[in-house]
Amino acid sequence: PMILRLKDVRQAARDWKTYSSDAPRRVPTGCFARAQENTGATVHAVAVLSNHFHLLASFESVQQMASFACHVKTNLSKEVGKLHDWSGSLFAGRYRSVPLSDEPEIQEQRLKYVLSQGVKEGLVLSPEDWPGLHCAEALVHEEPLAGVWVNRTALYAARQRDEDVQEAAFAEPTELHLTPLPSLLDHPKADRCALVEGLIASIEAEALENHRKNHTVPLGVEAILARDPHDEPRRFSKSPQPYFHASKQVFKQLMEGFREFTAAYRRAAQRLADGDRAVQFPDNCYPPRLPFVEATVF
Repeated sequence: PMILRLKDVRQAARDWKTYSSDAPRRVPTGCFARAQENTGATVHAVAVLSNHFHLLASFESVQQMASFACHVKTNLSKEVGKLHDWSGSLFAGRYRSVPLSDEPEIQEQRLKYVLSQGVKEGLVLSPEDWPGLHCAEALVHEEPLAGVWVNRTALYAARQRDEDVQEAAFAEPTELHLTPLPSLLDHPKADRCALVEGLIASIEAEALENHRKNHTVPLGVEAILARDPHDEPRRFSKSPQPYFHASKQVFKQLMEGFREFTAAYRRAAQRLADGDRAVQFPDNCYPPRLPFVEATVF
């Protein structure tokens, strides 16, 4: 019995070491996979960096999108906080969604942008080198991304019975399934994979040229993992986000529809504020709260 017990302890230690080393990649993947499982969202591409993430996804409704974003941001904050001893929310503000037109060239441009995460910042030379969650390699082979989801409920109950419980024992394997872009669904698998490989090759070539011009080298995976996660940048680089990702002609059409939607929403909100409880709001929106009801003096 003593030998078996020692063997189990050693195996648990090996499992914990493996789980901990892969946690920066597998834990965020598990958060996205569980959100996909719970909401039924269609994910096309994803990349998670140290302080933000980029996602290409299709949703059946705004409510589904909001539920997916809420699940990801909430659980990612909790899990990353446990890994790096952070308190509070990982994300300071709300998520920002930018609609994407159905134009094939626009969709491929945004896919290239997501694939370039980690490379365009000068951190790694290839998207496939990024140590965190990145969709590059999975899209090349059209395979799901493997992750883990920690069953916190079962873990908490087990720790109430036994203090010496390893978290890895409650890490359930999960898979984040990636669906080709809508513009590529009708293409053969070989063509889709070749397109992704071409985009990655283009990203690598552009990165090499930029490093050559600026006489720089990528930071590298070892240096990235060695950085203190509590360090903060001296300044944040922010660029304005567009209302839509589309060509100029389609952008104008989408803006016209957006203005009509906004005007209809404001008219309905005003009618609601005036006391019309039967007012109809536009589809796919969140109506404001009902007006305050003052106390009645009897």
